[in-house]
Amino acid sequence: MHGALAGESKLDERTTPVVPVGRSHLGFAERESPSLQDELGEARRIGRLKDEFLITLSHELRTPLSAILGWATILQRNPVDPSTLQQAASVIERNARLQVQLIDDLLDMSAIMAGKLRLEVGLVSPETFIEAALATVRPAADARQIRLEKVLDPSAGPVSGDASRLQQVMWNLLSNAIKFTPKGGTITVVLERSSSHVEIGVTDTGRGISADFLPFVFERFSQAETSRKTGGLGIGLSIVKNLTELHGGTVSAKSKGVDQGSTFVVSLPCTAVYRQRAESGHQPTTGVKDLSDFELPALDGVKVLALDDEPDGQDLIVRILEQCGAVVRTFQSGEAALQGLKGFSPDVIISDIDMPAIDGLEFLRRARADGSEAPAIALSALGRAQDRMEALRAGYVAYLVKPAELVELAANVAAVLRRPVP
Repeated sequence: MHGALAGESKLDERTTPVVPVGRSHLGFAERESPSLQDELGEARRIGRLKDEFLITLSHELRTPLSAILGWATILQRNPVDPSTLQQAASVIERNARLQVQLIDDLLDMSAIMAGKLRLEVGLVSPETFIEAALATVRPAADARQIRLEKVLDPSAGPVSGDASRLQQVMWNLLSNAIKFTPKGGTITVVLERSSSHVEIGVTDTGRGISADFLPFVFERFSQAETSRKTGGLGIGLSIVKNLTELHGGTVSAKSKGVDQGSTFVVSLPCTAVYRQRAESGHQPTTGVKDLSDFELPALDGVKVLALDDEPDGQDLIVRILEQCGAVVRTFQSGEAALQGLKGFSPDVIISDIDMPAIDGLEFLRRARADGSEAPAIALSALGRAQDRMEALRAGYVAYLVKPAELVELAANVAAVLRRPVP
């Protein structure tokens, strides 16, 4: 038996060439198909982009935090004059809004990748969402002495789409152009009809795009070297591309090279029912009014129970609602709030959702079981659609995502009480 096995082994050695086992002799490169090599190369490239993205994300989140923490420390430790106080408030607000935008971009990209982004579709006049986006970015352009020019054909359109998302597309393109256009430069927006499509071009006199990077400009996580110096996560243009395609359109980029400016063109299909809507007097509009322009509602004597485990969050709720005339009682735990309900019958409940021990969902269920019928508003840092649905199922009548505009919070309190909102 042993001899037979040995003989078989010798026969194998004679008929089968012996290949050394060392890695350099395995011939991986020769055995891999060209397509497999391409896939491996692409996987490595995406892996590098993700690593660079995480580094960039850390930097972009820490940068505004540094300004916020720095100015907060100055305000706490040193007496300041009114002008310095105003400067500090402006810096803190600007950097906080920057962080909100970064988070919103990340959530949008996540929803897009998961196929869960929903559009509120209606008839939209391109001129209106372009004007709204221009109004939003104008202060940033003025600060850098960049001229914003527009050539808008009012007869172009309309298109079928989500007005706020189309405004987001324009905002991203304009913000990107401002970021890469030097002081004294020009950005031009052109709206025109092209056959069955509406074309919106955004042209700048900025840094331009190299020929090597141009094919990757809409790819998520990708950034040119100049982008890394000016900040951003490298997902803004990817969001533009995905949102445009969700509307049945396309977006393209052109540039003659570095320091020769660039042009981005969004093409959206026209809608053929515009005249019928126009004749009926229902002209589509998208102008978004800044919430700071709204007046606070009158909430004189309204009793509000506010539940939030973060003292800073509680303080903000108290300050804004007391300005409206409301009487606010705060609690930092669900158990304490349930006890507080026994001696305080609120007209409205405002509660955080994600809290230790008793969370906002369980708190409201117990409050209802104890007989409280006050309408409840959720104010939470959880921004997913499923979080919103769970809160509504638990009995909340409104759901605001932190950081919520305080004017919006006050308006929601008035709305659930059926009080007039200015």
